[in-house]
Amino acid sequence: MNNSKTIALCTDTHLWYGSSNYVAKDGRTQLQAASAEIQAALFDSLFDPARDLGQHKAPDLLIHLGDWSCGGGSFNMPFEDFCAVQQAAKEAFCALPCPVYALPGNHDCPAGGDYSLFAQLWGTQPGIGQTVDLPEARLVLLNTHGHSPEQLADSYPGDPISGWVNEREMQRLEEALATAGERPVILFVHQLLMPWVGEPEWQELYQVDNREEVLRLMARYANVRAVFQGHAHMLNLQTCTIGGNACTFVVCPSLIEYPLAWLKLSLTADALAVSLQRLPLPALAQVSRNSGPGQAWRIGRKEWYNFSIALR
Repeated sequence: MNNSKTIALCTDTHLWYGSSNYVAKDGRTQLQAASAEIQAALFDSLFDPARDLGQHKAPDLLIHLGDWSCGGGSFNMPFEDFCAVQQAAKEAFCALPCPVYALPGNHDCPAGGDYSLFAQLWGTQPGIGQTVDLPEARLVLLNTHGHSPEQLADSYPGDPISGWVNEREMQRLEEALATAGERPVILFVHQLLMPWVGEPEWQELYQVDNREEVLRLMARYANVRAVFQGHAHMLNLQTCTIGGNACTFVVCPSLIEYPLAWLKLSLTADALAVSLQRLPLPALAQVSRNSGPGQAWRIGRKEWYNFSIALR
């Protein structure tokens, strides 16, 4: 892997500096009170040269799959706090010594609002993602927050929890797949395109509502080898046949709940190696793990902690 590209993949930071922890009705706890500590630990784990006895390779780029903050309706985050956290998070991540690519999550809009502030901060367009071409693969960041004003209004005073790929973004995806040439495609989204395997029971609020249309496009061009998804705060893995070829669907763990982890992607021309990277914050992790009915299931199976995806 010496010639590999390294991608740091993180999601669902749910930052809210200076707030208390969010506790759901069942007692499940998110660790907002430790937002600054978690962010600092993440940055140290990415760029500490002493890590892994000097064998650690700093990432060539970082991708965040969304839910940077606690916007939307369920957290009751004041508008001023939402704007401040979005700005501070963007500045902190963009100060890292590597390019950073961002997708919005359903909580990256103010309560009763839309995704225009997020797009303005990141220099993108609402509902539209990005494509990153590397020599080894084409990376497609698919924006799943292309909801119409009517769809947004239906979700008020909350946020649109499930995703929606609008027509322009669907056209952009098709063009990206059609013009990839010999490059394999790796897709990145916030909500899920494929229900997870195993427990807990699947809920449609975690999906991209028009995911079948996305999957039909993927089947038509048959060049997407992996899909990385956030939103569900868990590690999950399955390989399906899409358009006659294998495609691996990965649900990425969050940084705000157990196991407080990100994924390291090591990319070569032939394969993508994936490894779970837990933050060295065991006491915080245990607070989340032991909360509510217990959250140990979020870390998934041991065989998912290190795996490889063939690209050719």
